[in-house]
Amino acid sequence: MPQTYRLPKEAYTTDKWMQAEFASLFSNAWVFAGVETDFQNVGDYRTVQAGLYPLAIVKAKDGTLQATHNVCRHRGTVLLDGQGNTGQSIVCPYHRWTYGLDGALRGAPNMATCFPELDRTKLALKQAGLGIFKGLIFLNPNPNANFNNWLSEIGEEIWPHNLEAEDIQEGPSLIYDMKCDWKVFVENAIDGYHLSYLHEHTLGGPTPDQNLWERRGEHLIWFSTENKGVRSALPAKVQSDIEKSWATPIKGTDISGYPGVVHLFPTTMVIPTPYGFSVSSLIPTAPGNCRMHVRNWTRKGQARDHPKHIPGFDRETGVISSDHWKKHPLETGDFQTEDVWICEKLQRGIASPAYEHGPLAKGAGAEEPIEWFHHTLRQYLVHDL
Repeated sequence: MPQTYRLPKEAYTTDKWMQAEFASLFSNAWVFAGVETDFQNVGDYRTVQAGLYPLAIVKAKDGTLQATHNVCRHRGTVLLDGQGNTGQSIVCPYHRWTYGLDGALRGAPNMATCFPELDRTKLALKQAGLGIFKGLIFLNPNPNANFNNWLSEIGEEIWPHNLEAEDIQEGPSLIYDMKCDWKVFVENAIDGYHLSYLHEHTLGGPTPDQNLWERRGEHLIWFSTENKGVRSALPAKVQSDIEKSWATPIKGTDISGYPGVVHLFPTTMVIPTPYGFSVSSLIPTAPGNCRMHVRNWTRKGQARDHPKHIPGFDRETGVISSDHWKKHPLETGDFQTEDVWICEKLQRGIASPAYEHGPLAKGAGAEEPIEWFHHTLRQYLVHDL
């Protein structure tokens, strides 16, 4: 891959780059918004932020899921927050303009006197793109975005998990507030070179020659190959530690051949293993800062940690942050904490005037995936950056 595909330091530190990403990437990006089982009743909704675009998904009266821009057509107020049930309609809290669950404008207070010529048919909520893959729901600010094209090279067999299976349950979700650019965290996640070093005592590897990343269109998938080249979803040390704990695999997932990490470009990480399933979504918040929302599923009855046991969890805000660490990250025994620690250290280093690119380790189990990621990102951004 040509050196020109490396991103400059400004990509991780400046508002100019962030605004370019908002305009050119996130205006046409598929972002994780939830799972089908989130929408049990008419009026159930969830919201998500795609760059500068607040989006919402609502279960309509006919049972369909409706994706819209979460912005009132009157003055632009954000309509829904978080998740919940909005009842039989969506009502703007500012002036009570009222929309049906399908996004159509039903009416507004004092229409006859204040809006005598209002054409409601022209003021429905703007539509957003919606796609569903193996129970996961994605939204796109562009209503004409092609979901099938985005996922065309992933394949239906990518993981065997069924989130509606009777033996699966969802645990508490997590929110990480991180002092690093979202791209720094992605690059760390797709870097096989660091696994044996930063995570020596947690993941225990694999070494660069015993793991690999594969390209699937814009996306990347990871395997351990420690067991005589057999592709596995878990590092050998993690598999051994889990087996010693007498954990039971989720039905139908105790097979080899599927990846342990799936990076769905640009901001979604899916982690399927025989013992669990998680989806992490990154949200840029400022140059050099981002948030990560994580949802986890495991086999019913299987022990799980409450967020309060995760290093950096703040009971008042419900957010995990390095500001609240009580011990050194390398002493926590938690690989995610190790990753947050190193990404924040990397972000501080990149911001130094002395920083310049060093070489990337060669190999699909080392740092070549970072070059692939940069190449994909560059396709979305204007060329004068």
